[in-house]
Amino acid sequence: MYRPIACLVDQHAAWVVPLAGLICWVSLHTALRLNRHSLDTVGMGRWVWLVVASFAAGAGIWCTHFIGMLGYDPGFTIGYRLDGTLLSLAASVLSVLAAFGASRARNRVAASLGAGLILGFGVAAMHGVGTLSLQVPGTLAFDQPLALAAVVVGCALAAAGFAVHGGRARPHTRLVVASVLTASVAAMHFTAMAALEIVPDLMPVETGAILPRLVLAAGITTVMLSILGFGVLALFADRTLRANAALRASQTALRVSEERLALAVDTDGLWDLTLTTGAMWLSDRWQTMLGYAPGELPGRIETWQALVHPGEAATLGRLLDEHLTGRSAVFECEHRLRRRDGTWCWVLARGKVVSRDDPGEGGRPVRMVGLQVDTTLRREAERRIAHMALHDALTGLPNRVLFRERLGGRLAGTRDRRGGVAVLACDLDRFKAVNDTYGHPAGDALLKVVADRLRGVVRHADTIARLGGDEFAIILDGIDDRRCVEGIARRLIDAVERPVPIGGVVAGVGISIGIALAEGETDADDLFKKADIALYRAKAEGRNTFRHYVPGMDEALTRRSRLERDLHAALGGTGGLTMHYQPILRSADGTLCGFEALMRWHHPELGLVPPSEFIPLAEETGRIVALGAFALHEACRAAARWPEELRVAVNVSALQLRQPGLEQTVLAALAGAQLPAARLEIEITESILVEDDPVSLSCLQRLKALGVCIALDDFGTGYSSLSYLRRFPFDRIKIDRSFIRDIADPDTAAIVGAIVGMAAHFGATVTAEGVETQAQREAVRLLACAEMQGYLFGRPVPAREAEDAIGRHAGRKAA
Repeated sequence: MYRPIACLVDQHAAWVVPLAGLICWVSLHTALRLNRHSLDTVGMGRWVWLVVASFAAGAGIWCTHFIGMLGYDPGFTIGYRLDGTLLSLAASVLSVLAAFGASRARNRVAASLGAGLILGFGVAAMHGVGTLSLQVPGTLAFDQPLALAAVVVGCALAAAGFAVHGGRARPHTRLVVASVLTASVAAMHFTAMAALEIVPDLMPVETGAILPRLVLAAGITTVMLSILGFGVLALFADRTLRANAALRASQTALRVSEERLALAVDTDGLWDLTLTTGAMWLSDRWQTMLGYAPGELPGRIETWQALVHPGEAATLGRLLDEHLTGRSAVFECEHRLRRRDGTWCWVLARGKVVSRDDPGEGGRPVRMVGLQVDTTLRREAERRIAHMALHDALTGLPNRVLFRERLGGRLAGTRDRRGGVAVLACDLDRFKAVNDTYGHPAGDALLKVVADRLRGVVRHADTIARLGGDEFAIILDGIDDRRCVEGIARRLIDAVERPVPIGGVVAGVGISIGIALAEGETDADDLFKKADIALYRAKAEGRNTFRHYVPGMDEALTRRSRLERDLHAALGGTGGLTMHYQPILRSADGTLCGFEALMRWHHPELGLVPPSEFIPLAEETGRIVALGAFALHEACRAAARWPEELRVAVNVSALQLRQPGLEQTVLAALAGAQLPAARLEIEITESILVEDDPVSLSCLQRLKALGVCIALDDFGTGYSSLSYLRRFPFDRIKIDRSFIRDIADPDTAAIVGAIVGMAAHFGATVTAEGVETQAQREAVRLLACAEMQGYLFGRPVPAREAEDAIGRHAGRKAA
């Protein structure tokens, strides 16, 4: 301690020490003000203020050093090199700039330590460069332990100063920081000067550009005036900053009042949280939303947190922390709050930071406001919508979508669970009869009863789904063997077939079940397809029973799918569809009077497909309309090449009659072939009349008005009624082949005779179908059937062969 004290007392003028300390303190205090203004500024202005602050502090420290050097008297003349002097000034300014930058780090301890070390070593470097720039008649020597002590003391005091600078702002923080940093610079300077020793040397010294003491004093004075100017600028900026802060505070208070008023009126509840104290203002509507009286809940943040559902507490805390630390721009969280009665309500909380503390002290949030909207009703509505999207509205069972999702999940997890999975495809038997007889309300009531009975049979872990109409499906999980599935299937059949009382009547239905066991399959659609195939087999083999899927069972379905696809292609023009014609003869003399047009399909790979297979398929798929149009056009073109006395008969299905456009198709076919309407005969079956469809009957009446003949085909099979003959004036009645086959029986012959008599009464001609023997031909002629057709007179043949047959009949007639 002796040498630094001796250096101060003996080698420095008395006025130097206080003057140097005052200059250092003023410059550092000014720099702290300018640095604060830098933190309050955004954009490029922030860096400009930081450089100005760094220059003020660095230049002040440099002046402190060289003022001390001016007052230093070692006993001989001292000179100053220009380059070293300016380099020391630059080192001082840059070290302060780096220290201010390091002090802005988020970690307070690291920021204080880093800034102190940077400033301490920077001042040491400035002192060393400045000392080495001295021009003296001797050699400079340093006491290394004392020089090292100067650096250590300077760094420690600088770190302490920056620690105070980075702590909580207090009224005299800058005064304390400026004093500690001044002590750091002074202690380092005078301790380092005490460590300096000049050893006289009579040898001449090489010198560069030398600054006289007067010039150096003038430079120091200029720098000091600049620092004083910066001080005035800092004082002005500080006052402006305080004025702006006061204005912002008043504006914030006004905005707080406006926010509280607007949000409290427009939302379910408003809260206002002071983050530093945890005080929380809760609006009356916020408390009323939870069933409390206004003012009943204490205004603390713990109140809010205690009401949050445990399942959402962690999420709420994480989102709130992310917003307060600036990692998210908005705060929004939907969570549950406990009402006063113990129930839970869903709320959507939104909040934002509306005020922060002194940006120079870290800019931490101190206040946050937010609102909470009760979303319980919306949540309940969303739950109901989600339930409706996945469940049947009538029975409450899962629908096709949820069934498919659960089946896929079961198949994916079969390896992780004991037992297998079975799918049951179910279809009610005789349900259509109940629906048509008693109406749709009765059908809906029956479906509800069936759904309840199905629930009563299966286990809670199993899934029952209504796929639509009277179709149900069941997923059985944990199945050990097929006997278990068969037992459940039998109980399902027993439960469903019990009579069901509905509105004063008793209805009875059955259920057919197709079973498919998952044997390594992971595709839900494929497994259900197998169960559906087994269901078709169960319905085909007597209904009200069950069948397991076995390999090969889907061959018929595969053939059906292929025929459906290829029939569509045939209608598109790939060929295969042709019309064949069977002759119709007059019974009295065997004269040819026309042909019945019959469709044939020659499949390119399967060969001749019988009409009994592809006509029902066309009716089910809706392609019968296109087939009917094809038949009408082909038959009319063929008949146009025949003699005028010959007619052509074309069969029309019930579906064609119900679909709009049949009249236009008939007119187009007649016009395209230039065939008179009287030469076309439309044949319908009794099933059309049984349905008593006014649309179909009206269409037939309009066709008859056009001159087209209408024939009743297959009369006497199943639905015969004399009322048909009275309600519609048919041109022809065709007796079904079943009567002609048994016409040798007297009773059957009597029925045929009665039909002929009735037809004559109503003005209709009778045609006997299926005449295959001479005995049948003679019996038909004796019973006065006007016309006949059958294999005895010819099988259906293509149009060219039909024309050849017309030629042969004409030759025989001429002979």
